[in-house]
Amino acid sequence: MEQKRLPVDDPAFRSIISGNYLYADKTQYIYKLITRFRCCFLSRPRRFGKTLLLDTIGELFGGDPDLFKGLWIDTRKKYNYQRHPVLRFNMSNADRQAPDYLPDRIEKRLRYFAEREKITLTQDTYGDMLEELLEALSIKHGVGSVILIDECDAPVALNIADRELATANSNILHNFYTAMKRNKDFIRFSLVTGVTRFAFAALDSGPNSFFDISLDPEFAGICGFTIKEFYNLFNNRFPRTLASLKKTGALEKDADKTALLKTIAGWYDGYNWLGKQRVMNPYSIINLFYRKKLSTYWPLSGKPTHISKLAAENPLDYMFPKLDGYLSEEIETAGLGKILPAPVLFHSGYLTIDSQVIVETSLQLGIAREEAFIFKIPNMEVEKSFKAFIFGEIFDSPPAYYQIFTKNVIDALLNKDSQKIAKLLHDLLAGITSKQHTAEKKFYHSLFHAAFVGAGIEVLSETGSSDGQADMSLFLENRIRVVIELKYRRAKGSADEGESERSDRALSSALDDAENAIITKDYPGPFRANAKKIICLALAVRGRNEVAARFLDSVAALDKPAPWSLASSPRQSKPSAAGREEGLHGPGGRLPRARTGAVMDSGEGCRGPGRRPSRHLAWSLLLITSSVKCYNFGYRSRGEKSMQDPGSGISLPWLAPIMWEKISTFSNIYPEA
Repeated sequence: MEQKRLPVDDPAFRSIISGNYLYADKTQYIYKLITRFRCCFLSRPRRFGKTLLLDTIGELFGGDPDLFKGLWIDTRKKYNYQRHPVLRFNMSNADRQAPDYLPDRIEKRLRYFAEREKITLTQDTYGDMLEELLEALSIKHGVGSVILIDECDAPVALNIADRELATANSNILHNFYTAMKRNKDFIRFSLVTGVTRFAFAALDSGPNSFFDISLDPEFAGICGFTIKEFYNLFNNRFPRTLASLKKTGALEKDADKTALLKTIAGWYDGYNWLGKQRVMNPYSIINLFYRKKLSTYWPLSGKPTHISKLAAENPLDYMFPKLDGYLSEEIETAGLGKILPAPVLFHSGYLTIDSQVIVETSLQLGIAREEAFIFKIPNMEVEKSFKAFIFGEIFDSPPAYYQIFTKNVIDALLNKDSQKIAKLLHDLLAGITSKQHTAEKKFYHSLFHAAFVGAGIEVLSETGSSDGQADMSLFLENRIRVVIELKYRRAKGSADEGESERSDRALSSALDDAENAIITKDYPGPFRANAKKIICLALAVRGRNEVAARFLDSVAALDKPAPWSLASSPRQSKPSAAGREEGLHGPGGRLPRARTGAVMDSGEGCRGPGRRPSRHLAWSLLLITSSVKCYNFGYRSRGEKSMQDPGSGISLPWLAPIMWEKISTFSNIYPEA
């Protein structure tokens, strides 16, 4: 049997059918739409098939039954294929930064439709022209018209940095949709599609007659590939793709079809618009089987301009968006005055719905129960690319620099190279504009957190011991933990001859304070039981971008046994001064004194050196853990906790200090344990 061609160049529906291309039959969804609704709105990410969907609907109302032979709507419903006038608009062509461009573009399109139908328009504004055209078409053909609008949000979303122009375009679109609403008796069907829901919501009352199917479970699979469609379309391509991925090393040599499908799902599946099945990214799937290699196809197909502009205004909010607790109205009705990062990222394809929860609100008349959504990153393709994309937006760096930074920062941490880590962080800060800058520790804390996350490192903020909280803890491969304490000093005085000395003293003092906090508050404590190695890093920032770093070296106070061991070791108040190394700070490259750190082994685990685990200790652990309600808390950018999946387990980094303190009390009461 001849294989159908892969539609890698996004052909139109007519070309797909006549050119023997693969096609996921969406006519069952289309039939439901056109028989139930008159005006609909659909939000989906770019490259998910919105344009092809509109093209299919346009051809269906064009009245050519030969195009639909063998498809669901022809074999199951025997559709009558009555011809209707079809008016198609693509608003992505109306994104110019000029206030009069959008209305001119709409008016030119309406004149084109009138000339095609040999109708003379006498009105001179787009709202009146639309009304005149729809009425004339209804009289001429005896049926209502079909209006299909693609990329409806482009004039607003692509000008989001210019709120005045975005609002002006929003008002123009509002008037256009209001004209459609006034003349719905002349409309047989209309579908408006876009990426961002907030641009459509900003149109106020105009689209109130449009039924939003974006989160309707019945239409969850209207764009993209469902699992069933994926198997039906690509099953005969699995063997060659499997062989190619094994040859390139993307899969193990003994990988089978099951391993292939699991890998593809991890890379490109996972989108959820509240249907029973997840949806796969169609653009990436088609390119995967065409090129026969795993890559970030969808993110590289285009840069989301509206996210770039929004992230430039609030970079950290987009690097660390709040993922849970969004009510339906916050997703479906948020307008230009209330643009929330997570809903924007969701509609743009960088997040998807993970689950729903019910939120109860006590009111005077009773208890209101509402649905709230929890988001997550859909798959590996998005996770891999999104970090690099936002990293570049925050630090004003090209994508290639992200790859370089990732390698260099991990090398600097593993080699305890204080000069290198300070220079890397200083170079990042050089890309921060004065508008973004805030002279506070939390600003730099968040930036460094973002930088480490961007480098692909798992980061926890404000992880605590029984005596305090370290600013950051990094989780590297091979169970290596990096504990970081950051101190910030404001720049004081003028840029005179004494400025260099003041800077050196301020940074050195800040490093001493950070180092002392690590030692006296025992920040590595919670990780000793499970970490193979622990690295401690003191960071100091002064002014805008002066950075100094110091890795702690040979700190006896940190060589305490694991948290659940009852052995003890003497505490020293200061680390040794052995192995001092120079660290870089400031644009002038002045070198403050900086200690290189030693990696601390985790000791001998929870037994302690040469000791068997105690029955009393085991019982105390059991009692403590059984008294803790099992919620899985995920740390976000500012150290806050987020309840996600009840009953899924305990996150030990925050629980360990509590357990350690309880066990220490227990051991004092029962020293024989």
